Amino acid sequence: MTIDPVAFDGAALAPATDTTARGEAPDFAAWLANQIEDTNTKIGEADLQVRKLAVGETTNVHQVMIALEKAHMSLELVVQVRNKCLEAYQSLMQMQI
Repeated sequence: MTIDPVAFDGAALAPATDTTARGEAPDFAAWLANQIEDTNTKIGEADLQVRKLAVGETTNVHQVMIALEKAHMSLELVVQVRNKCLEAYQSLMQMQI
């Protein structure tokens, strides 16, 4: 039995487009949309892994748990970014003009 190493994908931390070289700000909306799509994909993959484990198609519990943890961490990132955005919006709405 071999254990597959967990690969670090550093591309997930990079902006969706390379606008910083041109002096423009990175596109937050594109990054957030990319993260939401990636999270949805990871949740789907984890769900598929759990279904395969339940019907006996796979016996590698480690890979199932890794897929579940990747989906969980990705969802946590999106939720925390959403919370910070809501916090910033509420702070702006409470400002006196």
